[in-house]
Amino acid sequence: MYRHKLWLAPLLLVSVLSIVPGSALTAGPDPEACLAEALPPQQIACLAKAAIAADDPFLCLEAELPGVRWPCVALYADHADDPALCGILPESEGVPAGVSQDLCHVQLAVTRRDPALCNGLTTPNLADGCYYQLVETGGDPALCERIANPDVKAVCAFDPERFE
Repeated sequence: MYRHKLWLAPLLLVSVLSIVPGSALTAGPDPEACLAEALPPQQIACLAKAAIAADDPFLCLEAELPGVRWPCVALYADHADDPALCGILPESEGVPAGVSQDLCHVQLAVTRRDPALCNGLTTPNLADGCYYQLVETGGDPALCERIANPDVKAVCAFDPERFE
């Protein structure tokens, strides 16, 4: 049973080494090649690896889609341990800079399990969504009390035993 999973170990090791600073495999992928990837999740992962390897978060801004830019910057900001990097996201394709920056902070909050990153979001309802996502991914149910929207608060940490 375990033999079948052992073949994954070298792949995981190569994946980890490719983003560990100072490793022999730190040369990242070519950003142009990343942008040629077919699906946004592939573009995000590839471009984030390239940005981390080059120590340049602005490589994330080369993506055409805002939905690729902000997750890429969030991955870079998490790696750099610097949430302020979300601030480099500009307005693009009708998406205000503040929205992209807030989405970046929400992703960081969930990735780091840090509710403090939900504070101060300026986009309506994103703070509520941020707390909700934290609870849904195993965070403290007491975070539901921070949700302003009563409809979202009602479904946050739903306890079926309350209705029996």
